[in-house]
Amino acid sequence: MLNYSRTPSSQVTSQKPYDIQGGKNTPPINRYECDKSGFAFPTGWGGYMYVENDKGERILCTHPIEGYTVTHVLGQDAPPELIRKRTGYNSFCICLDCRYKFAADLKDDKANPWRSGWPVKDKDERECPQCKSKNVRSVYELIGKTCPVCGKGKIVEIPTGLIS
Repeated sequence: MLNYSRTPSSQVTSQKPYDIQGGKNTPPINRYECDKSGFAFPTGWGGYMYVENDKGERILCTHPIEGYTVTHVLGQDAPPELIRKRTGYNSFCICLDCRYKFAADLKDDKANPWRSGWPVKDKDERECPQCKSKNVRSVYELIGKTCPVCGKGKIVEIPTGLIS
């Protein structure tokens, strides 16, 4: 479990993405955690861009050098179709049955609104890699909902004040 300094829930405000459809703004960097137990997802945008290497392994594309990573993995002259086929966006997820945390490309904007603009493609099923349950949610789907770990608190999105 990640340790974060706690912000009292009375100081937490919901922060919605700025201009998802227009793509004019970059997403804010937020913390995602339970307001009671401290259960947390990684800080950031609720997920991350990746590129698949020749073996099908997903390589994290760190911000702000995503393009460099894609070029390094796929080559300087990679055609746009190859780039579209081998890049994606993993959302941070949790299985509500076994509580396993993992990342998956759930192919929909419901899983992560910052994914808007990525080509919708059949990447991952909404299935836990550990127990095979379909009862899986992304961090964005849990904001404002009961914590899946303690059952008492709510998952809150806490602005860090940073943008990227």
